[in-house]
Amino acid sequence: MMSASGHWLRRATSNAASAACLLLLLLGAWQLAATDNAHEGIWVRLTILAILGGFVALGWMRPARVGYTAPQVMLLLGAAGMVAGLAWDERTGGFTALASLCQAGSAGFVRTLRLHIELLPATHVGMVVGGLATVPLLRSLRRGCRRQFCARLAQNLACSVWMIAGMSAGALGFLDLAARAGGRNPTAMLGGMFAGMVWGMVASVGIYRLWFGIQDARALRLADLSVVKPLDSQVSASPFAD
Repeated sequence: MMSASGHWLRRATSNAASAACLLLLLLGAWQLAATDNAHEGIWVRLTILAILGGFVALGWMRPARVGYTAPQVMLLLGAAGMVAGLAWDERTGGFTALASLCQAGSAGFVRTLRLHIELLPATHVGMVVGGLATVPLLRSLRRGCRRQFCARLAQNLACSVWMIAGMSAGALGFLDLAARAGGRNPTAMLGGMFAGMVWGMVASVGIYRLWFGIQDARALRLADLSVVKPLDSQVSASPFAD
């Protein structure tokens, strides 16, 4: 049996490797978008901290047992698809148009989400398709993965919805911070999208665990009641009962 320190080491290694891969993908995205501004270093560091914080939260809520967890795999494949889609959107001018609109002024969450989907269609499609690839991949690699988080299509799509919402919310949050720090810029927007994607997954995993925790507690209560009722009937049937 693996010791507690061994489990902790496996969890830390899995989180670190996943975060490192995602940060490399983010670096590629920054290069594709050719972001460059005077305060770039600030947003790079803030994005790295936000992503690392998200992976720490995922590691706490969904500890690794065998290799990478399903949320980690989905994040990496989704990010890879997102970068591939971003390359197309950058070529067609969608990212430049979105960056110009975001630099011009603030917008609400719904409008930001709509603009992101309209101007970065390939980015979002690539993220969803990459995330969906988790389903056949994990099912083929792990026999027991059919009941694992994000292994089912509906759960996977729910994760994708939260990640898309997180991308827009993250970009909006980072751009608001950038406006207070001296000016909105594409580096902050793209960093916020990646950080928001990670925290969207954190929210999805949190809701998933809360839901199944409630279901498990309800099943445990029903099991307790099924044990207590037969005992009560035996006591009432006893000749020595009052």
